[in-house]
Amino acid sequence: MKPHKSTKTWQKARKPNLLRHKSGRYYARAFAAGKEVWKSLKTSHYSIAEAKLAEFLKEHRERVSNGHGEVSAKMTFGEALKIHQQNQADDMTIKPPTRHCWNEIFVALLKSWPGLADREIRRISATDCKEWARRFRKVASPTV
Repeated sequence: MKPHKSTKTWQKARKPNLLRHKSGRYYARAFAAGKEVWKSLKTSHYSIAEAKLAEFLKEHRERVSNGHGEVSAKMTFGEALKIHQQNQADDMTIKPPTRHCWNEIFVALLKSWPGLADREIRRISATDCKEWARRFRKVASPTV
């Protein structure tokens, strides 16, 4: 029986948080609240991987922190909505009428659910959503 020769799957690169797969592709690795977050940088060129890593780490820090250094688990609905709206604004595949429609929906949601914007996302249950929907159904048009 031949001894098993193991090949290393991952190699550390010169930059922290940058790893190279045995295929030659680069990956970014970061941590948030004790969990690993991986992302393929979709390149096998080191200089391109460096630039994409910097962009990934910047986005990662923005996702983890809400501006006060708090972990995203304490993010409020209003903060999450702001991030979502910014992502929609940056997405050029969304047409202006669709964007307008979504903004109207967000306004109606916040108006019909007092205190939602300041509520932590993790404190919003499925039951809360069903209760809101039951109340909203009575005052909204069927198309909404």
